[in-house]
Amino acid sequence: MKLNLNINKKSFTADFSLRDGIAQLNEFSAQFSEPQPRLYTVIIEGKVFQCTVENNEVIINGKRISVSVADPKKFSLSAIANAQAGGRATLTSPMPGKVVRVMCASGDEVIEGQGLLVVEAMKMQNEVQAPKAGRVADLKVTEGQTVNAGEVLVVIE
Repeated sequence: MKLNLNINKKSFTADFSLRDGIAQLNEFSAQFSEPQPRLYTVIIEGKVFQCTVENNEVIINGKRISVSVADPKKFSLSAIANAQAGGRATLTSPMPGKVVRVMCASGDEVIEGQGLLVVEAMKMQNEVQAPKAGRVADLKVTEGQTVNAGEVLVVIE
């Protein structure tokens, strides 16, 4: 799984996988355990790190590090933040698939949480909902259209 990381205001793309309890992040392997709720032990190349997570910070051996993680296949966190701040919300496909149902049109007024369309992937249907009330400024897809992960589906103002 590819993830976008922002660590101490620096952006990285990481390729993450988990096999037999061992996480692989780019060229690093790590073992994770959670001996207590919200306390993690991470072993990387024989070194042990005690980690806790508070809001958008990870505390590693007492040092605070600002961290945010985004899955590019999921909805854009900045789009949701902009929507909550009253800006435009650009909704993207959470995964590659096929648009099987469109429940809105350009110009429609929508309410927060209203279903806008359905994307089907691997025989599972995922409803894309409006993150805020507003007007559909741009509907970029039609029923039956194949979409890629991250492709813009709808823009709400």
